[in-house]
Amino acid sequence: MKAEVNRLQRPETSQLLEWKNDQWSQTLESLDPEDKSLCRMTKRVTRVPTPCPPLVTPGGFALSDDEKAEGIADNLETQFQPVNDSSAPADIEMADVALRSYFMTPASEAKLTNPREVQEGIKSLKVSKAQGPNGIPTGP
Repeated sequence: MKAEVNRLQRPETSQLLEWKNDQWSQTLESLDPEDKSLCRMTKRVTRVPTPCPPLVTPGGFALSDDEKAEGIADNLETQFQPVNDSSAPADIEMADVALRSYFMTPASEAKLTNPREVQEGIKSLKVSKAQGPNGIPTGP
């Protein structure tokens, strides 16, 4: 019986293998370096780290990790320069006044809730989820 089953399965097995090979060939043909699908597939297949794409810096392309780190550091350094504007102290003072005013304003009363609203909120939680940091379980 087992030999008969194996004999009957052989054509289907070979057709399935041929279909899988066709699918793989179509996938490989559809890969394009422009949309990064080739890089993603390479990572998936080789499961070893592949080099990240180069970083474009004002000095050209940065290929190594050190060059990329230096390029990012240079970019951040140019973006975050001290403000030497003479109007800056006035702006800072205006912001301080606005903040003091905001913090001195009494907060509106908190909206109170009742036990029924809490129960409805708990019942609406998904049952299969872990409890949150407050320790309230989501199950019944």
